[in-house]
Amino acid sequence: MREYFGQFGQVKRCLIPFDKDTGFHKGYCWVGFSTEDGLNNALQKDPHILEGTKLQVQMNRRAFTDMKANKESELD
Repeated sequence: MREYFGQFGQVKRCLIPFDKDTGFHKGYCWVGFSTEDGLNNALQKDPHILEGTKLQVQMNRRAFTDMKANKESELD
């Protein structure tokens, strides 16, 4: 995932949760970019297909709220 999303910008973190019982991934992950441009680049591409699987990419609502608050405080 880190390598795939790295084409859109520098990946700051990539977290893939696994099920403790089965050992398999849960079917989703979180990718954090170092810049807002990386995020926007990833959101603009559609569809994302990785190893034959179509990925649904969306912005984390909490991260969006934090980003909006930071921009508003910069304007003050």
